[in-house]
Amino acid sequence: MLGLRVSVSKTEALLFHGPRRGPPRGARIAVQGMEVEVRAQMRYLGLTLDGRWSFGPHFAELAPRLERAAAALGRLLPNVGGPDSLCRRLYVGIVRSMALYGAPIWCDALTARNKALLRRPQRVIAVRAIRGYRTVSWTAATLLASDPPWELQAEVLAEVYRFRSSLRARGQVPSADQTAQIRTQAQRVLIHWWKEDLESPAAGLATVDAIRPHLRRWVRRQHGVLTFRLTQVLTGHGCFGKYLHQIAGREATPACHECGAPMDTARHTLEECAAWGPQRHALMAVIGGDLSLSSVVHCMLGSERCWSAVASFCEEVMGLKEAAEREREADVNADPLRRRRPGEGDAAMRSYTLRTRVGGAPIILPLATRAIERSRCPRALYRRRRPA
Repeated sequence: MLGLRVSVSKTEALLFHGPRRGPPRGARIAVQGMEVEVRAQMRYLGLTLDGRWSFGPHFAELAPRLERAAAALGRLLPNVGGPDSLCRRLYVGIVRSMALYGAPIWCDALTARNKALLRRPQRVIAVRAIRGYRTVSWTAATLLASDPPWELQAEVLAEVYRFRSSLRARGQVPSADQTAQIRTQAQRVLIHWWKEDLESPAAGLATVDAIRPHLRRWVRRQHGVLTFRLTQVLTGHGCFGKYLHQIAGREATPACHECGAPMDTARHTLEECAAWGPQRHALMAVIGGDLSLSSVVHCMLGSERCWSAVASFCEEVMGLKEAAEREREADVNADPLRRRRPGEGDAAMRSYTLRTRVGGAPIILPLATRAIERSRCPRALYRRRRPA
């Protein structure tokens, strides 16, 4: 015998039952002469188990932790500047690994409610990864971030686990080549399932229509990063009349201030607005005359030169649109809807200096971002800069 002993004080009991039954009230079992209460749920190896094997309590406890982690990491990821795309993908992976822990166990219990609890933190961290507005939908944010729905990733992990378990049950140990082949096949299945899910999206229609035909290439691309202004054009959430009118509530009409068109959208800015003719001509010289969003995405994925051309167009045009919008906000005679709200914009930016050491010598690095102020880093490291 191993000589192990049961610690009665740490012993818990759980009764598995059907949907209409539960443990008898006051039920107890005897262990070494001591009574142990039969509970409705228990925590085991990081998972919260319940008598119905529904994992409802598990997701109810997991969701707030994921949201706190996503929000904390999101504070370190400002839309302008901040960490690069690799660091943002790393942060997405941190939250994803927390969410998918034990996926082969609870995968079959994914109800609509449990899926909703997973999607909320996934959207939060995906929006920060793509440098998007907080109003970007879960569908568009995860698509741009190349992060398939976590419930689909859980199903793929479960399939891989079952396959490897079946080999071990027959006395076979999967080789390194077999493991790599299984993972490659699992990724193909995941992309296929994701593409099927995107056939009828509930939101982010323009983004889905543009990227879904090129989904596999988008996920596997080796070049191109998303910038704040490029994401605005790909999502339609940004300095556009339609967005500012219908979603942000900052404009009285969705009209274009540059050319007077009745509807200012990302498509209008990219394809039609006469104010951006020179920039559009330079873009067409690189990617061709078809400026539909799907065609633009196709060209972006084709070469790094095309991606850079589209990104440059977005940076210049959206930068000018934002500058004009700030001027309208600062106008004392502007519509009250359009005026800058307290705490927004450059007035809310505060400058800090980071005190650190390099090679034993103290140095001071200037920092100017609200992400530092909102982060949970020790404030002792930072010192407020005096205005010049």
